[in-house]
Amino acid sequence: MSSPPSASSLGRRIQALLAKPGSGLVVLLVLFIILMTFVSPSFLSFGNWENIANQAVFVLLLALGMTVVLIARGIDLSVGSVMGLSAGVGAYLITQGLIFPLALLAGIGCGLACGLVNALLITKLGLPDFVATLAMLGVARGALFLWTKGTPFTRYMTPEYRLVGGQVKLAGLISIPVLVALVLCIAVALMLRKSVIGRYLYAVGGNPDAARLSGISVPAVQTFAYIVSGGCAGLAGVIMAGRATNVAPTLGTGYEILAITAAIIGGAALTGGRGRMIGAILGALTITLITNAMNIAGITSEWQQIVTGAILLFAVLLDRLTAYFKQRQNSAEIEHAPQARKPAPVQQVEQAVG
Repeated sequence: MSSPPSASSLGRRIQALLAKPGSGLVVLLVLFIILMTFVSPSFLSFGNWENIANQAVFVLLLALGMTVVLIARGIDLSVGSVMGLSAGVGAYLITQGLIFPLALLAGIGCGLACGLVNALLITKLGLPDFVATLAMLGVARGALFLWTKGTPFTRYMTPEYRLVGGQVKLAGLISIPVLVALVLCIAVALMLRKSVIGRYLYAVGGNPDAARLSGISVPAVQTFAYIVSGGCAGLAGVIMAGRATNVAPTLGTGYEILAITAAIIGGAALTGGRGRMIGAILGALTITLITNAMNIAGITSEWQQIVTGAILLFAVLLDRLTAYFKQRQNSAEIEHAPQARKPAPVQQVEQAVG
């Protein structure tokens, strides 16, 4: 009969659990879903989860790009505004008679171009990523306001766009936006885990100086990260235009906060070098479920913004706590390392002293 774990052993297990980024997120999601089933019977309804799936897509697409940028030790505050501007580009070109696929590609291209500009401002002019992407946030949002003159773009919807926007389902909860998000998640996950550029992203985020000494072009890797983020924002924008059936000048406002929160809750570190796609998925789902619960409870938009800000603060504190326990775990592993693992010179000194 095995004896119960000692207090020190239990403490080490808890510390190891807390050291894993996003380790408690699945448990939190399960508990939250169970709680909401008692609060509102309609929470588990097919219609509600259909809405959750389609709303989570936009946060997820932005969180994917944000996770890549965070891994490379950057941040992109412009994704919400770039999302709105890209939606406007696609919708406007459709009203001007451009064929549907090219109009969507132009909208995505707008996002890629904005990501490239962000990267050039950071890598070539040496601007801090916070300043460069904040400037892009203002430029993109202002450009959409000037372009629309405060009036939403309309009369661009087609049957094809209703399908792309998710208004027409393929089967069950599966729609074009959900399918696109799943495919992109798999592609980015494989890129991070299996490709050279994925290893470079983690290397640059973990230690830029060491990466540079290893022959990695840090500016090129950072540029790639911001282009990915801009492309994800552009893709989210053109899909959102089909979902909303109009492009208001405020489209995408506040989504940058949701994207950052989802990425950090999912385990991406503000200090770089850490992040996974499964974390981005869980983070986006968490944010969407909380927003959905607040809508069901009738909480006003003003309070929803306060809750979102509180969640972001919690996510940052959780990131710091995870880093602290990770450092404690590494120190404990070094302290309790077996004698055979110690370097030969250390063993010789200990033997001589003994």
